Amino acid sequence: MHIITGLLLSKLFASSGQQRKFKGFRGIIEVKHSMPGRIRFCIPVLKMEMEKGHLLEQQLLKAEAIHQIKVNPLLGSLLIVYDAEKLDEVTLTGVLAKLLGLEKELEKTPRSVLGQELSKVLKSANTTIYERTDGLLDLNSAIALGFFSMGIWSLIRRSSLLPAGISLLYWAYNSSMQSFDESTLK
Repeated sequence: MHIITGLLLSKLFASSGQQRKFKGFRGIIEVKHSMPGRIRFCIPVLKMEMEKGHLLEQQLLKAEAIHQIKVNPLLGSLLIVYDAEKLDEVTLTGVLAKLLGLEKELEKTPRSVLGQELSKVLKSANTTIYERTDGLLDLNSAIALGFFSMGIWSLIRRSSLLPAGISLLYWAYNSSMQSFDESTLK
């Protein structure tokens, strides 16, 4: 297992001698294909937005470095032919973000697919526990109650397999306080 993890991490972080190409911002403004003087973007906010695409085209054509623009509102793609001597991909991406008002989207912290799915599983477990206990428990209070029970049991039995009872009681306290803090903030 450690070998697989090491291989995955080395592949992920290894530099292959080539500079990584700029790919834009996933799900916001993505560079789908580029070569000097020609770039194709995928911009989801342009999907089915003919007016927004037309306004963007008018604004971009004002720049002398841009020669041709083609907006495809069905796919949300944008093809730009430009003078590579005067403009680069990163600058062009920044201009697009500004013109489309996507600065706030770019500032958001991205969440991984695994993180999103794990969040959905935990929300589902929380709802299930809440429904099955008729509102008596939720996931946070069930975890806190579990730590509390194990802490008391550990203090009574002095089991060496479990963490010290006082640690379990502390975890139960922190879990219950976290649950309390979340419920008071809502």
